[in-house]
Amino acid sequence: MTKTKTEQASTEKIDVDYYKLLDRLYMALPQKAKESVRFELPTAISIIQGKQTIWKNFVKCGKDLNRDQNLLYKFVMKEISTSSTVVNNQSLVLNGVFDNNKINLILTKFINAYVLCSACKKPDTNITTQNNIKVLKCSACGAVSALPKL
Repeated sequence: MTKTKTEQASTEKIDVDYYKLLDRLYMALPQKAKESVRFELPTAISIIQGKQTIWKNFVKCGKDLNRDQNLLYKFVMKEISTSSTVVNNQSLVLNGVFDNNKINLILTKFINAYVLCSACKKPDTNITTQNNIKVLKCSACGAVSALPKL
């Protein structure tokens, strides 16, 4: 079936209006939501010395993730359940033998829980407090989600 000229004109007008609205919506998005830069996970560098494991770039991992070192420390202690100390404000000495894969798995868990947005999976988040509850607020999409307690 062929369309009449009026039907074709109305269809073209709808298409043009749709694309104008789509452009308007895209322009209203925050700049961070438009970026397509990939987030690279920091990897833990650790060595085992006797009965201790030294996480050499512990503080650097916290800085790369834009998170407080104490928050990362508490999370690691909860996951590993051992005693440890931060040495020279750069490395973490864990009592016990933990391979690099185990430490990187814990770091990935931390990133999923305390860094990445639960809605858009972007790392552009900040930790804030709302009604005495710590929440993760995404600056890319605006989503807010409650953080698990440590």
